[in-house]
Amino acid sequence: MINKINQAKIWLGRSFWKNLANLWGVTAMSIFVVDFFSYHSYEMATSSASIIYVGILTIYVGSKEYYRWKATSKFQSKYTGEIFIFIWTIVMLTFVIIAFIANGLFKIPNEFVATYIYILGVYAVSQQSKSFRVMD
Repeated sequence: MINKINQAKIWLGRSFWKNLANLWGVTAMSIFVVDFFSYHSYEMATSSASIIYVGILTIYVGSKEYYRWKATSKFQSKYTGEIFIFIWTIVMLTFVIIAFIANGLFKIPNEFVATYIYILGVYAVSQQSKSFRVMD
């Protein structure tokens, strides 16, 4: 009974960080889109949103991986990050295509590129951690 209560607390805590990461992910992505189409009128907002999102994502994924490795039984994640990777990739592809077609009129924010690469890196590390843990 105590173990189930502890597991529920862990999931509640991770659920908070997941929801916060999702909120900031959508917020950051929206700000990047607005900034892209407004010729970088919101550089301070993109920078701030990127830093906040990356920080919260790091806390969420770090805690998830910690519990994956700490779990004595098989760890089951209730969430998948593939959806966010797919959405960020679609936005990146859209930015690249529009910037190319517009012949320099639109420019991809550096913060967006850095955030996108960071998100891919976090996802890759999490997947590798998952595959290592499965081997145990």
